[in-house]
Amino acid sequence: MTKRTKTALLAGVTLLVAGGGGAAYLSTRTPAADAAAGKVTAYYANVAVQVGTAASTALAEGAIRSKAVFPAELPADGVRDPSQLSGRVAGVVIPAGSLVTTAMFPDPQTRIGTVVIPAGKRALALEIQPLAGVAGFVGAGDRVDVYGVVKGEPGPPSVRLVLQGVDVLNVNGAGLPAAQGQPGSPNLIYLLAVTPVDAERLIYLNEFEKLYFDLVPKGEGPVKTPGTGPAGALAV
Repeated sequence: MTKRTKTALLAGVTLLVAGGGGAAYLSTRTPAADAAAGKVTAYYANVAVQVGTAASTALAEGAIRSKAVFPAELPADGVRDPSQLSGRVAGVVIPAGSLVTTAMFPDPQTRIGTVVIPAGKRALALEIQPLAGVAGFVGAGDRVDVYGVVKGEPGPPSVRLVLQGVDVLNVNGAGLPAAQGQPGSPNLIYLLAVTPVDAERLIYLNEFEKLYFDLVPKGEGPVKTPGTGPAGALAV
């Protein structure tokens, strides 16, 4: 073996050892941990999370993700582990970028744990024909106006706007994906958040007269209507 060959081999071995040592050194480092030194895991809303969204769905779809934050940035009830949200649904709209807290996902109020009933309200189920129920275009999180149709016995028939901006908690029925509580009828079952007094009115109208819904555009406030009967409906 020539002197030049020995020198080349020695240089190669030196580089190999140095490279291996460097690799071993790098393998012991944890860049992510270094970048997050002193930080803790937190969960945040990657996109806005709507009321009634199951935490499991938000996590699976990436609407809620984890990131590292300094302890001082995390609220006292901040979520640090997804198990804290098990079986819960969003009780408020969670803006994109917000750190998620357990208060945003209150304890389930129902057996199935997928319905959040607003304070002071009750969940009332009404069976409505598809056309009268906005033809199936309404879903959880929407708001509807409710019209009462009085058939006119003994007086003349009339239609009046009886409730406005009613929160829809859920909708099941024909033409919709199967879900717990799916009715065996061609109609739609609306679960509405109403006061006990309003529940009485709606039950009466649904049992003895007729109900119609319309879909309220996002952000639109209450309106005033005169109601109508035969004369008003045919007015020019």
